[in-house]
Amino acid sequence: MDVKNLEGLLKPYNPWHSEPHGEWRRALPPFERPILRDLWRDLEKIPQIISITGPRRVGKTTLLHQLICHLIDEKKVKPERILYFSFDDPAVVSSPELQERVFDRMVEAVSGDARKAEQRFFLLDEIQNLPRWELFLKKYYDLKYPIRFLVSGSASSPIFRKTQESLLGRIKDYHLLPFSFREFCLYRFRNKPEFAEILARYTDIRDQLLQNGGESVCQRIKEFHSDIQRLGNILNNAVLDFCREGGFPETWQFRDVILKQEYLWENQVRKVLYEDLALATEYRRPENVLRFFVYLLAHPGIEINIQKIAVEAGVNRKVVSDNFPLLEMTDLVMRVHKFRKDPIRPRQGNIKCYLRDLALRNAVMKTWDDFATDPGLMGLYIENIVANHLVNWKEILEVSYYRQRQVEVDFIVTHAASKYLPIEVKYRKKELQKKGLQHFMKKFKTPMGVILTRELDIGFEEGILSIPVRYFLLVL
Repeated sequence: MDVKNLEGLLKPYNPWHSEPHGEWRRALPPFERPILRDLWRDLEKIPQIISITGPRRVGKTTLLHQLICHLIDEKKVKPERILYFSFDDPAVVSSPELQERVFDRMVEAVSGDARKAEQRFFLLDEIQNLPRWELFLKKYYDLKYPIRFLVSGSASSPIFRKTQESLLGRIKDYHLLPFSFREFCLYRFRNKPEFAEILARYTDIRDQLLQNGGESVCQRIKEFHSDIQRLGNILNNAVLDFCREGGFPETWQFRDVILKQEYLWENQVRKVLYEDLALATEYRRPENVLRFFVYLLAHPGIEINIQKIAVEAGVNRKVVSDNFPLLEMTDLVMRVHKFRKDPIRPRQGNIKCYLRDLALRNAVMKTWDDFATDPGLMGLYIENIVANHLVNWKEILEVSYYRQRQVEVDFIVTHAASKYLPIEVKYRKKELQKKGLQHFMKKFKTPMGVILTRELDIGFEEGILSIPVRYFLLVL
């Protein structure tokens, strides 16, 4: 490929080279996810390659373009020193010869003698489509070329995740998941800047909770309640709406429920099961994995085991055991193990499986509204949201569940050696039994526990902290 042809390939992807403040900016959503601040910080402070992985259509490309805006506006980087390219371009995908040469030619054409040039920024999207992409990055990183690489790849590609391991020590990965409840609310109330300002004042509460500061957390939650109430009853239906709409922002604009369901099925289920996993594992009957996945959709948060799944889903046990880790890798599901005080013992037996996004269940099972009329199912939905929230706490070692005979606690947060925080989700009205929490606290000498409620119950009594679910998801 000569320089002229390469320029023609790159030009449509880099409109800021000629118009730094052109139409391409106006096409970007004004809302910025909180992860953007973390990426910006690392871009300035660490030398490693930065990667962004995540499911399809979750906002990775948008994030890269928002970073380009920050580079031009805040870091005053010359626009021509910023190169963006998407490796799902048909010209590259369909040409093995071009795949072999395009990366080196991009470096040469844009940088000249790159080792003597000003620092460049390469933002490379869907890089898993370039064979041996990790070798190209490793080459220029080890040769200390003045190029900062930011790459994105679909977490629904197990091949990408496995290949990424060869760059350990040279790459820092950010895993971008569907919007959390907090992000859902920040987006919904983006025209109320005071909402974000209130949330920002309560970032200290989680640390207090993990330090067993029940009284102080209770007081802070009451203060938060007073602050948020001044904005009116804006959170009244937020939890229910999030259970229905999920965390894929592109679907929020669709008014037609059928269109939402078709979009989620096509982009988040069918393509993952029938394309990504089929490519990675070369299995010939993806419909068996679909049956297994539908079974998991039908039983969110229910205690299960591999043998039971295989029998009830009508598939071979090997299909379940082989593909469960792959479904987790693709961010369709996650598993939570049964609590063991001894972390060295191997994990076997029953598990709980949660969905990474409930809108997928609503789309596949056609339960866009029905779940809200079933108190038991609604309770499982809330438990699912709490599970997704907890596993993203950076301070913790593990999230598990506890069951012994007739006693159960929904979640045990292990945040240090032999330091546990038991959490019980009680979303039905007047369902505030504390038996499970009290049993666990006594047996493992845990100073406090948490009960999450549907109502606006805020209190701290006998070591048990009561918090409304919506507040827990927003500030903890």
